[in-house]
Amino acid sequence: MSYILSSKTVFPKYHYSQSQIVDFLSTLWPKKKNLLAKFSKNVCVDNRSLCITTDEVMRLDSFAMRNDIWKREAIPLVEKSIELVLKDTGVSVEEIDQFITTSVTGFCIPSLDTVIMNKMKFNPRTKRLPLFGFGCLGGVASLNRAHDYLQLNKKGIVLISAVELCSLTFQMQDKSIENLIGTSLFGDGAASVIMVGEEHPLAKKSSYEIVDYDAFFYENSADTMGWDIKDSGFKLVLNKNVSELVNNNIPDNLMELLDKARVRKEDIKFSISHPGGPKVLEAMQDSLDMKEEDFSNSWKSLREHGNMSSVSVLNVLEQSIDDHLGKEGDLGVMAAMGPGFNSEITIIKKK
Repeated sequence: MSYILSSKTVFPKYHYSQSQIVDFLSTLWPKKKNLLAKFSKNVCVDNRSLCITTDEVMRLDSFAMRNDIWKREAIPLVEKSIELVLKDTGVSVEEIDQFITTSVTGFCIPSLDTVIMNKMKFNPRTKRLPLFGFGCLGGVASLNRAHDYLQLNKKGIVLISAVELCSLTFQMQDKSIENLIGTSLFGDGAASVIMVGEEHPLAKKSSYEIVDYDAFFYENSADTMGWDIKDSGFKLVLNKNVSELVNNNIPDNLMELLDKARVRKEDIKFSISHPGGPKVLEAMQDSLDMKEEDFSNSWKSLREHGNMSSVSVLNVLEQSIDDHLGKEGDLGVMAAMGPGFNSEITIIKKK
């Protein structure tokens, strides 16, 4: 097994209420004011953090400009989240055996992990695993890849860092429904997680144990979610059939995983899942025969921070650790979906 010790989330310094965002967008798109108000209410987001001010958002120009800002703002956010999770666990960067990073709102080559490793003086033998293109799936996928590593390296320590600066993908000229929804929903943030193998001394201090997981790829659904890469940056691709895909696939996917793990559905007591949006959360609840309170931390994260793509589920994980969600021995699920279209579902146990 593998064990989750801690998760820590940090946010950029600019904080906006949803009403402030609507007022800002309404000055740009006055003819879309009613639609913006409708979407802003429907997405159930109250507040969001942005890495730049709304005035700076208006000055976003080329892809290069946006990506330069991503590098400038993402790196210190990741550093801060790592410092917090290391302090919380007592682990040092020299002890990290594998370092997994994920982001889908910007990139650098050499990749983000190498920049962080140079700045924070990691062990030069640390194994790197940068993940790009996973989007909202990135947080759960990273936890599962860490689990794979720790199955074979039972005394190992894995650090996971996710950072998403969704505000930098804003397309001022794009008045499509997809972009209106995106500008009403997405926020910025970074998070880091420490996991250890079952023979590591810190395993006994863990909050949750990963029992098993599986990944599910849905053919011919690549147009469901992703980016169109433009000279002006990332243009959102978001199909309205996401909740339909969840309803049509997640119940069977869950049963396949439960059968493999020899777990009964009624034994699942809680959820730590990605808050993709209200319709996705409701579809997940229906698929799992669970209630809104079973997803309370997912709803809370959505309201307070919006959808932060790969970062969101790690924020939900942090809240669940702080709340001591679940009773000792209880089983829960983590789930997320992302570009591909793809989902991963994970069975976890409260320690």
